[in-house]
Order: sequence, then structure tokens, then C-alpha cells
Amino acid sequence: MSNQDVNAVAQAVMGCTQFVMGHNESSKWGMVKEAFAMRSALGDVPSGPGQDLIRAAKAQLSGDGDSGPSIDATDKELMISEGRAHLAPVVPVLQALPADAAANVRAWLLGVAQNVAEASKDKGGSDKVSPSEAAAIEELRTILGGE
Repeated sequence: MSNQDVNAVAQAVMGCTQFVMGHNESSKWGMVKEAFAMRSALGDVPSGPGQDLIRAAKAQLSGDGDSGPSIDATDKELMISEGRAHLAPVVPVLQALPADAAANVRAWLLGVAQNVAEASKDKGGSDKVSPSEAAAIEELRTILGGE
């Protein structure tokens, strides 16, 4: 596992967070809750063949003093495009891993996205995860190669 792989997985966590937040219509407080939800999801390191890579990415994110995306979270198009940009480097990393390790890392990343989506409801909505966030998570699944 290289530092480049660890960085790609760590950036993918930010990408998943921004991508989901870009599909959310919550209040500013809701966006803050979603950013913090990413941090709490980092604690859930699943056991499996990708756990060393996941732990290293988690340590990198936990040690950087950042509390979440540092872009204008009200600019939804920017959140989505920046999220995609942060995801791009992890795709070749996942492709190079053994299938079981890639599935382990992919499941963790999607779990972070799910946790972010569940952190706050859209303004005026009652769904724990809005239809647009659910669609975003499915799109993430495709981007990450877990169709």
C-alpha cells in the first residue's frame, strides 16, 4: 500500500461527502450535521482484506485537523463537481486491489456516503435519505465500480 493509495482513499471519503451533500437540500445546520457525519463514519473500519488501507486513510483524515469539506456547501453544482474530482484518483486504486479488498474499501466509502445522507433531512422533507441523495449514492456505487 503506497502513500498515493492512502491519499486517494482519503480524498474519496471527501468526494463521497461532497457528492452526497451536493444532492441535499437541507438547511445550513443540516449541512454542518452532514459534514460531522462524515467524521463519525470514519470510526467504523470494517474488518476485511482492505482494512489496512482503510485504517491508513482514516488516520490521514483524522490527523489533518479538517472537519469536512472546505468549499461553499451552498453551491450544489460545485459540491457535486468537486466530489467527482476527489473520487477520480481512487478508481484505479480500487481496480488494482484484489477484488475482495476493493469490495471492502468500496463498502466503507459507500457507508460513509450513507451516513452523510442520513445525517439530516431535506428542508420540508420527511425522508431520512432523500430520493436525490439515494440516487447520488447509487451513482457513487457506479463511479466506484461496484455496479
